[in-house]
Amino acid sequence: MRHPLLSRDLVPVQELQEDLASWLDRPTETGRPVVVTQNGKATAVLVPPRMLDEMEEQGEVVREVLEGLREVAAGDVVDDEEVWAEVDELLARYPATATAGCPHSSA
Repeated sequence: MRHPLLSRDLVPVQELQEDLASWLDRPTETGRPVVVTQNGKATAVLVPPRMLDEMEEQGEVVREVLEGLREVAAGDVVDDEEVWAEVDELLARYPATATAGCPHSSA
């Protein structure tokens, strides 16, 4: 996501109300969020749904990485050979077509 340009992407709430459709299109057209101000202070941000989805996905990745780092710090890790043995065991329960092309599969 690109950063808002202060000269173009800030809109007072009164101006937003006067030309709502145009301002709602702006984030999709520019790839930048629009910051809505009220009494000179930022009160809301307009972003297209795609941008919001990306931000939520990025947040989830960060949470998962942090959780993994906590697990490593606590010594809560599993050897990769143990993981692949479990994967091979699970794949053995499914038809051979499910394992086609899997380099670690014994099936």
